[in-house]
Amino acid sequence: MTRKNSKLATHIESYILTEGSGMTQSEMPVETSEYAARAGWKESHYIGQRVDFFPIEPEDDFLHPVGPDAHFTAIETNLYGFNIPEAQIQCNIYALWHHALKTMSVHIFVTRGDRIFGHQLEADYFLDHQYLPAVTDNADWSLTMGSCDVRMKIVKPLEEILIEFRDESRSFSLDLTMTAAMPPVGRPGGKHFTQLMKTVGSLTLDGQGYDIDGFYVRDRSWGYNRPEQPERTPPYRWMTGWAGADTGFVIAWLDTGMFEGKEFGPEWDTVVEGDDAKGINKWESGGPTPSLNLRSGWITTSGRPIPVVAMTARTRFAKGSRLLVEAIEFEIEDAEGGRHHVEAAVRSMYPKLYWQNIVTYMHCMDVSIDGKAGHGDLMDSYTTHHIRRFGL
Repeated sequence: MTRKNSKLATHIESYILTEGSGMTQSEMPVETSEYAARAGWKESHYIGQRVDFFPIEPEDDFLHPVGPDAHFTAIETNLYGFNIPEAQIQCNIYALWHHALKTMSVHIFVTRGDRIFGHQLEADYFLDHQYLPAVTDNADWSLTMGSCDVRMKIVKPLEEILIEFRDESRSFSLDLTMTAAMPPVGRPGGKHFTQLMKTVGSLTLDGQGYDIDGFYVRDRSWGYNRPEQPERTPPYRWMTGWAGADTGFVIAWLDTGMFEGKEFGPEWDTVVEGDDAKGINKWESGGPTPSLNLRSGWITTSGRPIPVVAMTARTRFAKGSRLLVEAIEFEIEDAEGGRHHVEAAVRSMYPKLYWQNIVTYMHCMDVSIDGKAGHGDLMDSYTTHHIRRFGL
């Protein structure tokens, strides 16, 4: 995988091949399990069944009504973003509606540089308003968050989104158009889809202008409850990756190889109770999953997403940290018997507090999908059950 744009990746590769294993790359064993053990990688395996995608309709891009008896945790979300690899810039945008409470929250953060951020407020541009009056029609909506004016418009559902931010007092602006590179992929059970998008536009950050011309996987959900309490499960991880307009993947899983202890290993569900033991969590709508720990996934190298049915995940964590990832690899089997190899090395990491009860380590990655170079995001969510036991 080409890693010339990542100083972090160069350091990671050097560490893995020298300090971490004491061997040169040519001396590494071919057997992946032995390699994982010697090089200090954490490895876990997942086998599941085929679960077909749920059909997505154009109206699913718009807000969905909720009944008068809706629980206060009923939500609807949109996640957007972009990256400019040559300028080491990453952006994440998130809008969340609490329909029953008639409120919404919106955040945007833009980071610059291949580095590890210690706090979300270190972003080069950060804005996160938790309590906003909810707009009732998202076809074309605007609001003001302090000094920043925001507009988002669905130009054509499932095909084109327009996003604008203006904050003159902080020399910041964003004009972003996202157009469909692939059709949306509906998570089994519905109420959620992911979609590879083409990103074009312009960014002004601290008064300096940049052109946007890349790809990003957007994420949308609606129609279910998202309570904030921490679940007693292994860490919930999900990763998106892309390498042009026809190659990408999304995978979500409960990682049973990261931490010691029966409550975090392959038999974790035998030592917890209730919904937690079923893998029920705030990120999903409750639809069928390939297995208890392999929660969902698709992959394609031809523009046609296929469900993921099995996976081996290998993660290399940073020296002195139990949570910070340096690199990750996947061996993936799709539902049609195809086998895929994914490698990724960290460019930067940003710790986002989506709620006060959860911190998400958002790793920006250089990615190779079956040898095709691209980019992606690895998002690992941790709660007090993980951090209190293992630390940062």
